[in-house]
Formats: sequence, C-alpha cells, structure tokens
Amino acid sequence: MNPGYAYLLARVIGMGLERPLVKRLGVERDSVATVVLYVGAGELMFLAVLAWQYMQDPALAANLLSWLPLAVIPGLLNAACFFAFIAAMRVGEVSLLTPLFASCFVLMYAIDVAAGFARLALLPLAGVLLVTAGVAFLTPAPVVLEGRISFWQRYDPRWLLRQPGAVLMLINATAFALVRFFDRTMAPEAHAVLYALVVNLPTVLIGLVLLAIGSAKGRPSSLAALGALARDRWGILLVLTIFGQGAFLMLLYALDYFPPSVIEPVTQLGVFIAIALGGLWFGEQTRARWLPSAMVVAGAAMLLA
Repeated sequence: MNPGYAYLLARVIGMGLERPLVKRLGVERDSVATVVLYVGAGELMFLAVLAWQYMQDPALAANLLSWLPLAVIPGLLNAACFFAFIAAMRVGEVSLLTPLFASCFVLMYAIDVAAGFARLALLPLAGVLLVTAGVAFLTPAPVVLEGRISFWQRYDPRWLLRQPGAVLMLINATAFALVRFFDRTMAPEAHAVLYALVVNLPTVLIGLVLLAIGSAKGRPSSLAALGALARDRWGILLVLTIFGQGAFLMLLYALDYFPPSVIEPVTQLGVFIAIALGGLWFGEQTRARWLPSAMVVAGAAMLLA
C-alpha cells in the first residue's frame, strides 16, 4: 500500500480537528495568549523534528542566509494570519468560519494569475463561482423573526459579515493567500521544517511582546494569562499541537507521493469534520451548512486542479 495515503488521511483528520480544538483552547480566554501558546507549542515540535533531521543531514541549513532576510515578509503575514484566526475562532461558529476560510483559494488563484503562475481557464473560473455561491449560502443559523424575510434579505452578504468572527476569518484567509504566494517563491530554496520554524517565529515573538506590555500595564492580556491557560488547558493544547501542527508535517511527507494539486483539494474534506464537531461540541445549528460547505469544497478542488 502507498504510505502517502496514510499521510493524506492523517492530514485531513488533523485539519478537520484543528479549528474546533482551537476554539476549545481559546474560548473565554485571551486570544493573544492562545496564539502564543498554540504556535509556540508547534515551534517546539518543529524544533524537535528539525534536531532529529539535522542529525541525519547536518547540511540542511547550508543556504539559510540566502532566504532568511526575505522570510520576514511571510513571517509578518503569518502573524496576521494566526492572530486573526485565533480571534475569529474564539468568538465565532466553527461550522460557519471553517468553510468561509475557503474563500482564500479564490484570492490564491487571482494572485497566481496576476503573477503568471496560472492562466485564466474555464475550470478554475467555475471553481470561483462555486466557492462564491457556497460562501453566499453560508447563512447564519436560523433565528425566529417576526414575519417572513425575502430571499435577498436572507442571502445578503452583509448579514454574513455581521456574524461573530466572519470579518476576522476573511482577514485570515487574505493573509493566508499572501503567505502561500511567498511560500511558493521562497520555500523551494529552504528546508521545509526549518522554513516553517522561521516563518512562525515572528508570531510567537510579537505575541510575547504584547503579553509583556500587558503585564507591565496590568491588563488581562498578560504573561499571567498565558501561564494560566497553559496550566488549565494543557491537555487540549497537547492534542491540538499533535493534530493541528502535525497536519503540516503530514503535508511535507505527503508531498513525496502526491502533487499539491491532489493534496490540497483532498485536505478540504476536513471541513466536514469541523462542521460535525461544531454541532457536537458547541451546539451549533449545522443542518443548513452541509450543502454550502460541499459547494465550497468542490469549488476549491476545481480551483486547485
């Protein structure tokens, strides 16, 4: 049996569990402390993997200086991505925000076309329409209102944007698309785990500075909040790090067997795991979100094909 299928399955499961677990870690807690704890734990895991790989290949950092200065750009974008993502999941519904994130694939396609990495074609354009339609149908959970509302009122995008965390998730999606553009141009020159370690580092450093300032000024967002979160929810953090950050390692291993055009569409199947857990763990009304999510996943597959 091709071991790549096992890596691919593990990545789907990891990505599906990440957002519900992030919400469980950060709910009713400081979002900056949650970012530092989650990304910092991932950095420790990457560091352990890198140390093991360094013993196998001491030359893995030989060309570090050739790409390190430019890594500041994706590093800062990645920080924006993580801070928006954690803040969104802390206040929003998993079953709404997870498929909404797929809007990043439309922007990724537009950037690729503008940069000359891709060309306008019928199948990707159909994918754009399908993702857009799926996002449009990601209406809020049904609420009791006086009288009936029209179709256009129900699917008004302003209604979607007013949902908790929706704007933050779109910021996350935009930053993610820009980070992936730099990944595409820079990562081939770098060792994959070393690149991930470097690009994630600004997120942790910025978060620690913000928490230190909060401690000095007596704010709730402080180093004390970080310590309390680590003590109270270390079990969730451990599972989240294994599945969430482990999903990235599974991507690296899966790339030895499949191209990204296969891996990324399949990875989107994790959306359905996230929706199911949103209903089971947080009592979200998910019934109306399965079909729009399927449209988003199918559209993403067409964009990435």
